[in-house]
Amino acid sequence: MKKNKFITKLVLSCVTLSASLLLSNQAFANPAEESVHSEKIITESSQKLSQLKETKQKVSEQQIKKNSQLSTLDEKIKKIQIDLDHLKKLKSIGNIVNTSTKSSNQSENISSFFSPIVINDNTTSNTLDEKNEQLTELKQQQESLKTETQTISKQQSQLNDQEAQLSEQVAQAKKQQTEQAKQSDTGSAIVAAAKSHLGKPYVYGAAGPDAFDCSGLVQVAFASAGRSIGRTTVDQESAGTTIPVSDAKAGDLVFWGSQGGTYHVGISTGDGSYIHAPVPGDVVQVATVASYAPDFAIHIV
Repeated sequence: MKKNKFITKLVLSCVTLSASLLLSNQAFANPAEESVHSEKIITESSQKLSQLKETKQKVSEQQIKKNSQLSTLDEKIKKIQIDLDHLKKLKSIGNIVNTSTKSSNQSENISSFFSPIVINDNTTSNTLDEKNEQLTELKQQQESLKTETQTISKQQSQLNDQEAQLSEQVAQAKKQQTEQAKQSDTGSAIVAAAKSHLGKPYVYGAAGPDAFDCSGLVQVAFASAGRSIGRTTVDQESAGTTIPVSDAKAGDLVFWGSQGGTYHVGISTGDGSYIHAPVPGDVVQVATVASYAPDFAIHIV
């Protein structure tokens, strides 16, 4: 019984951890936080999966033991029932012998017929009572074991559900890590493409290869990384999700002006700086958020 309680506690602890992981499985704007969160889910879920497998093994062993005990009990019950049937027949035969005294010839014939059997009615009754008591006790044990095996089966079902849930969490977290790595690679490629044009002059309406305006630089840098994006700042601000400038990572876009009416755009480098083609007479350059602060950012990659 103590072992059952121990295993039940392990099952409940698995449920608690799984629930806590689910509750903490939220979206993070900061990519560094996303990465840490994904790694935490993978580590904690993997550890709990290992514990679950050990617990499942213990539960399985216990179920096998209980089933074996049930099988042994079933055999004992069958044997006692057979013994009871035989005893009842013997008692019935004894009654026939005792009541068949109408004539000496009839009594002799019956006694002769049952001569190989020595029948003591009191002994038979006592044995019947003992066997019935044994049968009752065994059936009580049988019911108790059946209840325990049902409880273990429920625990096994819970463990299987938790294992599937944790495995899914690990798979999703790993998938998220892969997507984050791809996004990081794409963002880095966009920044690298933009940097390759540093020092080239600003020309209104130009989109390379020797001169750029702000949105032209963005379009060319994205195309170099295999990403398609609109030509104007308004088109480009509609290509992703609005985020705070402080959360912009490499490859995200930073804008000046109100949404729907932006007039300038740059490419975030992810470290508080951005690359842009500023104004006529100037060149493509790196600037800091502190020196010329954007109004909002768009997460695209």
